[in-house]
Amino acid sequence: MTETSTAAAASSQARIVEAGSAASERLFYLIAAGTMVVFTAGGFRNFYLHGRAPWGNMTSQIVPVIVAHGLAMSAWIILFFVQSLLVWMGNRRRHMAIGTAGAVLASVIVLLGTTVAPLSVRFRPEIYTPFGGPRFFLALMLAEVLLFGAFVGIGLAYRRRAEIHRPMMLLATIVILSGALGRFPYVEAIAAHGPLYVWGPVLLFGALLFCLQSAMSRANRWYLLGYAGIIISSFLSTAVGSSALWNQMVARFVP
Repeated sequence: MTETSTAAAASSQARIVEAGSAASERLFYLIAAGTMVVFTAGGFRNFYLHGRAPWGNMTSQIVPVIVAHGLAMSAWIILFFVQSLLVWMGNRRRHMAIGTAGAVLASVIVLLGTTVAPLSVRFRPEIYTPFGGPRFFLALMLAEVLLFGAFVGIGLAYRRRAEIHRPMMLLATIVILSGALGRFPYVEAIAAHGPLYVWGPVLLFGALLFCLQSAMSRANRWYLLGYAGIIISSFLSTAVGSSALWNQMVARFVP
């Protein structure tokens, strides 16, 4: 065998391996998205089936905002699944076209999230007692919304670089899955314990997905960087929520 033919064979083998890795990665995102749909359906079953909040009746003063928030969050989970399915099927053109709607929906989620969080703790502070109190939990909720917006923003900025775009969108979705994870059977017990409270299930789920991706295709360093950002945010928001300064800042608004 000549040197040229040997090089050609090696190059062909490398392309086959790369194609197999890419296919496995697309399948990973589809599995991750499908799992998120299951967690969302299970965690918010009372909302979907009975029109109630997971803790009982919705806060009467802000029912329309809560419903809009819940529908927007659900739409994002469904959109993420659809987008993952389109990529798995190889339909990138439609994936890119729908991406515009995703950017608009993400903006709506940030707006509604930063509205629902303070109003909820103001009108129903007692429901947050198991999670460190309303003021503490408000810091966690606002941190999650802002982190979601940051991940989506990075993902959109690098929408033509799949190795960055995909993990950023996945991490954004993991972050807002905290509500569903914290109310899912058998998982909710983790969310109600400090010091990280609702961050615990998010960090655990994110770590499991990283292990799955590494096993199916290869580890993504951008995912690791983003995951590190979630860890840092979880500890920072916990520290801020426990601080005297934060309690003074929100004392007039939150009982």
